[in-house]
Amino acid sequence: MWKTDNPAYQSIEIGGAQHHGNPQLAFAAKAAQDAGQKPVLKMKRRNVQKAAVETSASTDDEPSVEAVAAATFELIERPHPMIMGIVLDLQRATPDQDGGISLEGIRIHERSRTRIIALLHNLAHALELRSITICHGKSGLRAEMPPDAVRFEILEGRKLEKHEPTPSELRKEMDFQRRRDFAIRRGQWLPPEHFFSEYDYHYSGRLSFEVHNWADGARKKWSDGKRQTLEGVLESIVDGILYHLHFGKARREKREEDERRWQHMARRRELQKQRNDREQRRIRFLNELATYQQEAANLRVTIASASTVSASAEPEYRRMVSWAEDRLAYLDAQNAVGPLTANLKLQNLFPESDELFDPEGDPN
Repeated sequence: MWKTDNPAYQSIEIGGAQHHGNPQLAFAAKAAQDAGQKPVLKMKRRNVQKAAVETSASTDDEPSVEAVAAATFELIERPHPMIMGIVLDLQRATPDQDGGISLEGIRIHERSRTRIIALLHNLAHALELRSITICHGKSGLRAEMPPDAVRFEILEGRKLEKHEPTPSELRKEMDFQRRRDFAIRRGQWLPPEHFFSEYDYHYSGRLSFEVHNWADGARKKWSDGKRQTLEGVLESIVDGILYHLHFGKARREKREEDERRWQHMARRRELQKQRNDREQRRIRFLNELATYQQEAANLRVTIASASTVSASAEPEYRRMVSWAEDRLAYLDAQNAVGPLTANLKLQNLFPESDELFDPEGDPN
């Protein structure tokens, strides 16, 4: 059986339910299908002439995407507006000594400039059909389906080899060495110079497309090979980008849901703490009320007993009884319904509408 790039389809269970090893991958696959896209499957091998791409036919019961025009290596006279900034940067880029052109997210040889523009042009058209845009900035190339985005890059293979000096470079080096030897004989010194690099980068012309996003088990890289080109698997690349966007969306929504749950639990715990604090204040209030009432009862007994001897008592004793009567009057005032109610409202101990009420009860 053909190997697929979607891990959900890499195993077949006979006599059992379908199993997804990674729940988030399964969620992303379902989201991509619900959005009207196919899973990320490896494209069938096709004979690609000058990198032509044709969308595979859809069956009656499979959602389909509008066909994308054939992608070629030929010069694109009117690039897609989505990539105009990238095209201008590519055209203005000055090749280095090895002919390489480097932008954020792109590293190719100048010979591949026309091809990369054509590839990006057709990629933009295919992504547009799926409501995906291409952006280019300091973070490189990005495919966006706001608020979600994935970063990708297109690189041309290269290898580092020992530089073989040209006859012109050798002549320059020999001329400089003669001048340097002559200067040394005259007691002068010339600083050394280099007329060619020790190593060169040799570009292979083979491009690779890689999505920089974590999605364990999902395909991230496509490359030119013996039997395919990037243009020949353009639809697979686009479906892969869509898959990664849905995977990123699933992760983002999971993070947001976790954050909402955390905030909700934090709020409930804060309410619980405030309720516990209020319970302690209620207890203190009632204890103080009981203390006042007990003190008032004791004072009444004391004053009643003292009044029988106050007429013959010393002035200090009568002044004590007078102070006890004033204290009793104060306590009676504090224990009256009016002042008690005002104090309860001030401390908000028993509100009619309880803002600390948690309909879910106390959190565990």
